[in-house]
Amino acid sequence: MVIEFSSDIFDELSNLKNLNYLIGVFSNNRRYEYFIDLSVVKNTEVYQSLLDIDKTIIEDYFNKYISEAKKYDYCIENESTSNSFNIEEAKRFFNQPLTIVLENSLNDGYFLDALINNFKRRSKKIKNSRENGWINYGNAGGAGNLINEINSMMKSFESLPKENHKYLRCFVLIDSDRKYPNEARNKKRNEIFNYLDKLGILFHELEKREIENYMPDEIIETIGQNEDFIQAYLRLGNIQKDFFDLEKGFEGNFENLEPEIKKLYSTLHNDHEDYKIFRANKIELKGSFKAEFPKLFLHPNVTQDNLKKRVLHQINDSDELETILDKISTLL
Repeated sequence: MVIEFSSDIFDELSNLKNLNYLIGVFSNNRRYEYFIDLSVVKNTEVYQSLLDIDKTIIEDYFNKYISEAKKYDYCIENESTSNSFNIEEAKRFFNQPLTIVLENSLNDGYFLDALINNFKRRSKKIKNSRENGWINYGNAGGAGNLINEINSMMKSFESLPKENHKYLRCFVLIDSDRKYPNEARNKKRNEIFNYLDKLGILFHELEKREIENYMPDEIIETIGQNEDFIQAYLRLGNIQKDFFDLEKGFEGNFENLEPEIKKLYSTLHNDHEDYKIFRANKIELKGSFKAEFPKLFLHPNVTQDNLKKRVLHQINDSDELETILDKISTLL
């Protein structure tokens, strides 16, 4: 993210205090890059009154960007417009952390932590932001409550001049909940994604069923209980694993499954030993599955390679894990 300070900010000495504040926020551990046109403002009283250390950073960014025909992500001006923030708006917007909204901030957070910890080069900016408290995980409490959660987040901006969502800094990561490839979204889920699109909120819908389906096989092999269930799962094909319900397995007769699910798992049937195992057994963990299974993403044997191996076969995006990190990075 690169932010432009309009030169008109430097025309009024009364802006000095707030300008010092914003530059301090931006320069703290190089949180944001920003551009100030020194060719216009260098001799102004406001600029000359800035701290020398801030002037050095400003000059560094000026030299970096002056030769580029760059479109800046945000602009700060004296007057608020549809395409810019005034100083008070900028103070509220840029000083807030980026909220990554998850269906369950604790359990789903382990998956995101695994990506950050293992894709070190791709997540360098994210890791730095997290360590400095510039990122937090928001808890939607399930996909069905996502709209309510975002509406609640926006209420704090009601005193500002623009529509509330203009000040919201968030990214949404959501399960697909698909039981088979290309399953159509239901009406409720369409409402969620239409809502996010309307507000311009960046999001990512997982290609697999849910976060648990990204667990590397090498880690699932380490689960000590229900060896029969584990081995039957490992015999599934990659796409079958993508949409398999790891918590519940199969419930009921194979012939009663939806046609598309039967097609996906056509290698199984009622008399198949693995299907019998999936019906009769569950993965046993110390505590609830939803709470304990995601913790396995922090297993010491989780690596970039075995995380990547679970997505390489994906048709829509075989680099999905990097895509998630890149989307988050664009907001920092």
